[in-house]
Amino acid sequence: MDHCVKRGTYKAVFSDIDGTLLNTSHKIPERTRKKIKELQAEGVPFTLVSARMPKGMEEIRDELGAKSPMVCYSGALVVDEAKNSVYSTFLSSDMAKKVYHMVKEGGWEIVLNLYSNDHWYVEDLNDDWVKGEMEITGIEAEECSFRMAEVYEEVHKILCMGERDEIKALEEKLISEFPDIRIYRSKDTYLEIMSMQASKSNAIRILEEKFQISREETIAFGDSHNDIDMLDYVGLGVAMGNADSEVKDAADIITDSNDQEGLRKVLELAF
Repeated sequence: MDHCVKRGTYKAVFSDIDGTLLNTSHKIPERTRKKIKELQAEGVPFTLVSARMPKGMEEIRDELGAKSPMVCYSGALVVDEAKNSVYSTFLSSDMAKKVYHMVKEGGWEIVLNLYSNDHWYVEDLNDDWVKGEMEITGIEAEECSFRMAEVYEEVHKILCMGERDEIKALEEKLISEFPDIRIYRSKDTYLEIMSMQASKSNAIRILEEKFQISREETIAFGDSHNDIDMLDYVGLGVAMGNADSEVKDAADIITDSNDQEGLRKVLELAF
């Protein structure tokens, strides 16, 4: 692996959160945290890139002592150090409504979530899927009726949660029905739906100008399908050992798993 890493070449790091930076206990390992802080002290920005909302990323950024922008909703929203919007793209209200009605009226055993800026809307706070996601992210969802028009005004992301086979079947159905929006599984039980203009690679492209660096000077880490375009784009794309096979195929190198601190090990080779 080390012969693929060009030590001294890289000037910015972009990292997915769940399954990549965090271990399976949803924690940042201490040695990984220390290495990231060292990089930042040397002027190397460490930017979080996630399907999460800003509030779900801010505490992690603060734990790392990072002052970098954040790429939220897999690139649908990019915010600067003060959480001001740098880039934002939404699903149209009509499209978001169509997705909602297709899922709700199609007999699917699926829980829908709507995300807008720093708001997370659900129809039932007591649903087990919702409670599980709140526990993972540390964020409290907001309960409301999805029959209200205002919840569709600025939808950065729709998240569908359900059992593996149901999610896979829904993914196939939605891709067939809605070819002009971005639809992918972030894990076997989660299906993410966003504008086609939302991608992690596009967000990195935007931040290259801010950091005054080139594409070749970037490293990115990921483990899931929504990381593939990012890993393919950057100078060094690193798949975690726990990543899906398609993600590993898209990467330049494969490191150890998130529980084995694979991210840190590559950072120590690169810097």
